[in-house]
Amino acid sequence: MSSSVAKNGTMSSVLSHNAYGKSGIRLTKVSRHADRQDFKEMTVNIQLEGDFAQSYTTGDNTAIVATDSMKNTVYALAAKNDLNDIESFARLLAEHFLQKYAHVSQSNVHIVEDLWQRIESGGKPHAHSFVGGGSEKRVATVHADRKNVVIQSGLDNLFVAKTAQSKFFGFLRDELTTLADTDDRIFATALEMTWLYNQAPVSYDAVYKKIRQVVLDVFANNESLAVQQTLYQMGEAVLAAVAEVDEITITMPNQHRLVFNLEPLGLPNKNEIFYLVDEPFGLITGTIKRGDA
Repeated sequence: MSSSVAKNGTMSSVLSHNAYGKSGIRLTKVSRHADRQDFKEMTVNIQLEGDFAQSYTTGDNTAIVATDSMKNTVYALAAKNDLNDIESFARLLAEHFLQKYAHVSQSNVHIVEDLWQRIESGGKPHAHSFVGGGSEKRVATVHADRKNVVIQSGLDNLFVAKTAQSKFFGFLRDELTTLADTDDRIFATALEMTWLYNQAPVSYDAVYKKIRQVVLDVFANNESLAVQQTLYQMGEAVLAAVAEVDEITITMPNQHRLVFNLEPLGLPNKNEIFYLVDEPFGLITGTIKRGDA
């Protein structure tokens, strides 16, 4: 902690925390093999913490690792190493800054991966052609200090919708309640999930694919009495299916589709015509973790 002193000798201000880094580092890597080429794209954000107070309080930049150097580090390490999964690359970057700069106390790396998939052509994956995965992203965050490394994986913007087996009734009613009970509604959301590990998995890719499939199965097959219930069932199912995951946090915005009133047009609505309401929207979140044995 660094402080400045006023002319009368009393403390006027304190730098209680500081961090800085480079954000929005766009990386594309093509890995060329004899039988195929791999294509990965991601955005890397880096934040360093440590003994940088003099730069803030006096303008002395002696200890500052230029953010441009952080950008160059991403490309250099990507060139020297395989990019098998974003968790391993984020850890590599985080540990690099700790090992290279003794005055860095903590290194935080966040990576968002664009999900390119191989084009299926002639009944098999094409060797060097890809199709974009839309808005869905895979994410990883690593917090590393001199004692510990914490790895968090996740996904964002996984859009799902179901047109049956979704209900919402029995909620609290008072003088401000106008919402009607429903036993047949569209349930649509954009899933955001992050999870923490109790041990390093054999394959981060395998865990990611397993969790993604588990939550899709729960969403598709389980009747929903509330977004909250579906969220909890997803978390329970993930912990049951993936032993290496210690806890999972899920966020589900409720993307409302409301029945359009066709009566003024002289037409019946057989629960088939809806309109999308972007705002306001419900936002439901929860963390499910393993209980004590």
